[in-house]
Amino acid sequence: MPGIDECLLHAMRLPGVRGAALVDWTSGLALGTVGDAAGNDHETAAAETAELARMAAEHPTFTPVGTADGPDANPGKNPPVEDLVVTTRTCYHVLRFVETSFDSSVLLHLWLDRAEGNLALARLRMRDLTERLVLE
Repeated sequence: MPGIDECLLHAMRLPGVRGAALVDWTSGLALGTVGDAAGNDHETAAAETAELARMAAEHPTFTPVGTADGPDANPGKNPPVEDLVVTTRTCYHVLRFVETSFDSSVLLHLWLDRAEGNLALARLRMRDLTERLVLE
């Protein structure tokens, strides 16, 4: 089971990946980064990514249909959102929430070149990586 560094290195093996980061989405802190950063600054990218993740995870609009899981229904539990995909004209940003046994405030951010990356493959591999990730 990979730790943070190994997880990020595996993520960088995906086609078209420009950079990857593991981010605490409640604080905006980058727990680990590798490759390039969107905007050329890993810390700023982590803070901005966290802000987007909080918006999606904490708003009832994104609560799964047919459940009562709102943002305050299960404090400390996993967010109702699995992942977010943001597309621009040149790239994809994929944010995958990591399910953990503790407060579940971690996400994996993958930055892909749109011409070279494979969005479907990236989402599948990110799911596998985050399921095996060991956070200590």
